[in-house]
Amino acid sequence: MTSSRDRRRLLFVIHGARADQPALRHLVTWVREKGHVVDPRITWEKGDAERFAREGAESGLDAVIAFGGDGTVNEVVNGLSGSKVPLGIIPLGTANDFARQTGIPDDVGQAMDVILHHDPMQIDTAELNGRRFLNVSTGGVGAEATAETPLGAKEALGPLAYAITGMRKFADLRPYSGHFIGPRFELRTKFLLFAVSNGRMTGGGTLVTPNALVTDGLLDVCIVEAQPRADFAKLLLKVRKGEHIGEEGVHYTQVESMTITTRRTVSVNLDGEPLTGKVMAYRARPRDLWVHLPHLPEQTEAT
Repeated sequence: MTSSRDRRRLLFVIHGARADQPALRHLVTWVREKGHVVDPRITWEKGDAERFAREGAESGLDAVIAFGGDGTVNEVVNGLSGSKVPLGIIPLGTANDFARQTGIPDDVGQAMDVILHHDPMQIDTAELNGRRFLNVSTGGVGAEATAETPLGAKEALGPLAYAITGMRKFADLRPYSGHFIGPRFELRTKFLLFAVSNGRMTGGGTLVTPNALVTDGLLDVCIVEAQPRADFAKLLLKVRKGEHIGEEGVHYTQVESMTITTRRTVSVNLDGEPLTGKVMAYRARPRDLWVHLPHLPEQTEAT
């Protein structure tokens, strides 16, 4: 356990949409009153968080704290690439899936206590085509829903916004033809969605890869084959609870790497941030990141 009395230099990377919250101003004052040096930076456009984190790591700060959702955390993780500067997380986003599954409190003050009082731990990350991610990358129907959910809806409805968009996409299911290949695994199939994961949870609590651990050095891969709409609807209810492993049309494996090739461009996301592609090369990065967590991830219940 670290002591909050140790004077530390902290970079706060704050998502611009959250910067006017009074609780954050109070938090900055409170941390400074404890004797720490705080440098708050506000993000206004894509790439700001990654740049701020990289600059902070190069200057030898004691920690970089991401104030935002999974997308903000993703940028900070990429900015810290190659450094030993630890990450701290204050969850302020729509889903906060990584924070939720690793026991980081929703309360701003309590989340800050984790950073000030708990030593950082080494955990895995993963990468897609060279870009790191911390939690989950999905492709197909789920990624389409994430990409098409309006920002205003996410602000107003939280994770429910993703579900509403997903229901609209459900009326026009178009399977993809894909080739999945990794160590000890190969599959050619028409699929509706896939997930390649470091963590267990995505989309506001859906346990798409329930066996994943962020300390095992492996990617968890789940593939859902094309199937009738009614069957897919029933399966999604099981996916939500992590009860889909072993169901017909579901493939699940744990590997060090996975390359996915599709005939047509597929919607993909990294920790909720949208991308597209036809060739997706995934790789696990064991013990790649230092992060302040309340306890070991293996000890944390996912729900």
